[in-house]
Amino acid sequence: MKKALSLLAALLLAIGVLAGCSTDGKSSSQAASPSSSASGSDAAGAMEIGTGSTVFTFEVTDDENNISRWNVHTDETTVGKALLALELINGENSEYGLMVTEVNGLTADYNTDKAYWAFYIDGEYASTGVDSTNIEAGKTYSFVYTKE
Repeated sequence: MKKALSLLAALLLAIGVLAGCSTDGKSSSQAASPSSSASGSDAAGAMEIGTGSTVFTFEVTDDENNISRWNVHTDETTVGKALLALELINGENSEYGLMVTEVNGLTADYNTDKAYWAFYIDGEYASTGVDSTNIEAGKTYSFVYTKE
């Protein structure tokens, strides 16, 4: 009887250890995006972030051409407000609107090394600023680290 209980206890312990592991080697409490509201990723690798009824895709191409992608859920009306609220972008207000200087934690400083963040809508260079671009569900809005 003691042997059977010992075996059962060892089996339960092994199951408990395996249940605490994830397939990607990260614990389930580790966030994969800058916001704690991330809740997983889709088949294309986009992280789900935010809350709200409108969903758009946000892509960032960094200074090493790495691409990060989020499916942004929001009730904001402009792309700039949504991304600022989720702390995915930061910048300075100017007479022309928000000048984005930081995206996903990476700063582009034109005055230092002629680098800036280029804003795109569905792969086309945007003719409006991020803070004046109204959100359209299903669109992809992107920032690409660009250096002259």
